[in-house]
Amino acid sequence: MIKYKYLTLLLGILLFTQCELQYKDFEPSAGNADFSSVVTIGDSYTAGYMDNALFKQGQENSFAGILSQQLMKTANLEIKAPLFPEDKSVGGALNGRYVLASIGGSLVPVPTDGNPELLTDPLTWINGDAPFANVGVPAAKAIHLVVPEFGNPTLGPGKFNPYYARFASNPGVSTVVGDALLNTPTFFTYWAGIYDVLDYALAGGEGSTAGVDPGDITEITAFTQAYKGAMAMLSASANKGAIANIPAVLDFAFFNTIPYNGLVLTEEKAQGLNAAYEAYPNIQFSEGPNAFVVLDAFGLRQLEANEKILLTAQTGILTEGWGSLVPMPTDVVINKTEVAAIETATESFNAVIEDEADTYGLALVKTDALFNKLKNGFYVDGNAYNSVFVKGGFYSLDGIHPTERGACIIANEFIKAINSTYDASIPGADVNQYEGVEFPE
Repeated sequence: MIKYKYLTLLLGILLFTQCELQYKDFEPSAGNADFSSVVTIGDSYTAGYMDNALFKQGQENSFAGILSQQLMKTANLEIKAPLFPEDKSVGGALNGRYVLASIGGSLVPVPTDGNPELLTDPLTWINGDAPFANVGVPAAKAIHLVVPEFGNPTLGPGKFNPYYARFASNPGVSTVVGDALLNTPTFFTYWAGIYDVLDYALAGGEGSTAGVDPGDITEITAFTQAYKGAMAMLSASANKGAIANIPAVLDFAFFNTIPYNGLVLTEEKAQGLNAAYEAYPNIQFSEGPNAFVVLDAFGLRQLEANEKILLTAQTGILTEGWGSLVPMPTDVVINKTEVAAIETATESFNAVIEDEADTYGLALVKTDALFNKLKNGFYVDGNAYNSVFVKGGFYSLDGIHPTERGACIIANEFIKAINSTYDASIPGADVNQYEGVEFPE
């Protein structure tokens, strides 16, 4: 036991030492890049959406915010962001950010009171302070970033994005990419495309044609046109930048916290359910873990191993008996056909992104590799990170967006790609300086 104790300590020291050498033992340099005017463009991840809401601390410590702080060590620049007021937040269902609370002996994410007036009252919008250099917009798809309708409040609720309208230079006329160009950038980051598949996944694969964020997967033709158009516009001003591809969204904690076979039964309860489903020989239960029951396009059946359950199904499972006597609703399940559609679209979108990186000689940040690595876990600066909800350290309390520490890990991936592509020496950020999930005392 003593030997193992010291071996663990030695490994910890080595891991810590390696991280320190990798990130800090060189003089900052821009290399072949010019960071005198930097813009960061994208969706919720660029904006700093965490814990199911947007708030100032999350904005400042988004991957884009952390990257900006590191770039400032090589150039005298300011990357202005459309920050929310201190101690205010607004997110899903216009609630505030999630916090962990002890309920029934278990730690559960619960929403705080939000500040919807930040998005509904034009008097609180900050368009007069435009242009902003961080133009990340929560829930933005690649196809949204180049169209003026995205920020047009005259279209009515649900048909425009108020997160963008509040800081757009000319709501209803300007575009996100166009507003970034008002800064005359010399360098840009662009991470878009996640929501072009994630929105469909969050709708349980049901799809929709209504509102500013239709639930269907973006058509490859529309995605390609929007992405190529953005790259052409940005590269005409800044011929250097870093773009990121799309991770496998179904690997997010939101889709993996409830396993397909999470219905754990005693022998007595299994026999009872077998009697209830006697008319369905394809549905069988036994003592131990069992696949949940769902009623979908494939009929009344049990889920298969490669299918996903949304985290939002948790309440229905606990209070309504979803998946046992009450079949799981189809809008909280991603079936095998929908899984395949998401995977195919992601692969197609990433091919477009990688082609654009080659065309313009841009740094390519392979976030798909990072998120894939996260499934098995890894150490950074002496601490372990994995994709487990709440306890894994990477995901915030919504199971989709990162904690500050997760954002820092992403920022360092951008830094590695920029350093490699442009012969730069941007120091990596110290992950331990940022917050993880905050547990109640």
